[in-house]
Amino acid sequence: MPRQRDQQLVQDVGRRVARVRKDRGWTQERLSEAIGIEPVTLSRLETGDRALSLSTLASIANVLQIPIADLLDVGKKLPVPKHDPELTELIRLFGTLTPSQRDVLLRLVRELAAKD
Repeated sequence: MPRQRDQQLVQDVGRRVARVRKDRGWTQERLSEAIGIEPVTLSRLETGDRALSLSTLASIANVLQIPIADLLDVGKKLPVPKHDPELTELIRLFGTLTPSQRDVLLRLVRELAAKD
C-alpha cells in the first residue's frame, strides 16, 4: 500500500492531467484512444485510484502538448492554454490534413468568413 504522501501525489498529478485535458477540450475517450489505454483506466488515473507510469504520463504530456514537468510539479500553477478548446482542436486537426485537404478547408473557411 502506498504511503499517504505518495497517494496524495498520485491524486494531485491525476487531477492535473484531468485539468489540462479539459482545458484543451479533450474528452477522456479521445485522450485514452490517443495514448492507447481504456477510458476507464484514464478515469482511474485522473482520480488517483491508480498511479500513472512515467511512460503513460509522458504520452499524455506529448499528446496534450505540455511539458511533463508541468504535470508533475503539483506546487506550480498550470500554464494557461494559448487558445480556447475549439481553436486548439481545429489547429490540431488541421495539422493532420494533407496539403490538398488544407486548401479545401481554407477556401471553405474564407468563404464562410466573407459571408458575415
